[in-house]
Amino acid sequence: MSLMSIIFAQNLLGDINRLSNQQIDIIKNQLKDNVPIVETDKSIDLIDPGTVEVQSKTTITLDTNFGYDYFKRDINFFDNIPLPANYKLGPGDEIILSLWGEANLRERFVLNKDGSIFFTNLGFINLSNKTVDEAEMLLVSELQNIYSTLSETENKTKLRIDTGKLKSINVYFSGEVANPGINVIHPFSDIFTALVQAGGVNNSGSLRNVQLLRNNTIVATVDFYQFFTTGDKNFSNIQLLDGDVINIPLVSKRIPIAGQVVRGGSYELLSKDTLHDLIKFAGGIKPNASSIISIESIIPLEKRASDDFASSSYNLSYEDAGNIILNNGDKVTIQAI
Repeated sequence: MSLMSIIFAQNLLGDINRLSNQQIDIIKNQLKDNVPIVETDKSIDLIDPGTVEVQSKTTITLDTNFGYDYFKRDINFFDNIPLPANYKLGPGDEIILSLWGEANLRERFVLNKDGSIFFTNLGFINLSNKTVDEAEMLLVSELQNIYSTLSETENKTKLRIDTGKLKSINVYFSGEVANPGINVIHPFSDIFTALVQAGGVNNSGSLRNVQLLRNNTIVATVDFYQFFTTGDKNFSNIQLLDGDVINIPLVSKRIPIAGQVVRGGSYELLSKDTLHDLIKFAGGIKPNASSIISIESIIPLEKRASDDFASSSYNLSYEDAGNIILNNGDKVTIQAI
């Protein structure tokens, strides 16, 4: 009987030696929790190394980079949506000219490649880059040579322009955009809806330094964080024209923030932005937030004396957040009470 016990123990020892440390830890935990691992027939079912399932530790992950999901959606434009007041006519657009009163006329015109229409007995009239109101004023001035009652106060002939079919515009996209190159864009588009139609911005692209170029000159720079955090969509006042270029530069500084903030995640900061701005972008602090902020700082390569001293950790008070300029790659944690 003792011989069989020795043989059994030797076999068991050999099997245990073949176990990995990970498998031994699992068996230890089972013993600690009083989970039986020996069957009633006194045989031991060892864990098959090929079928070990290890439960991973629960980790707290930050949200995806802030703002990029705003562009991940489809937009449907309808033919009956109101014409924006600042919409400028261009080649390929159709207008409907109506005259009524002493003279009556209704005729359709399509602006040619120069942005002009041809009116019988008058010649070409250029309406390119003019709003509907501006085009109406110009046509009144030109057509009163034929219809004199356009300028009279009594028995007046009235003039009105309506838009018919509007042509799409060709806009170029460069930099960190999902579909770079030329894209056909709805003529009512602003910079935001244009980027949606182009597939959105890559995670490496800036959302705070979006550039609109026209004739090789930057005519507007858009910071979408103003829209995302306050609803200020000042970009909607900028009309896109055929041949415009929208450029998305690389992000120059992005800082993750976690802990007791409303919306943990990674946020893009401009060179002038402080730690206080970062906390504001994250929705502010929670009620149980401590006044202590922990920062893991990365010293920029050009400022390092040695790679041995490339990083550091320190704590500071919430009151000092408005004076702290962070480096790209720093990590911020708002501690709890």
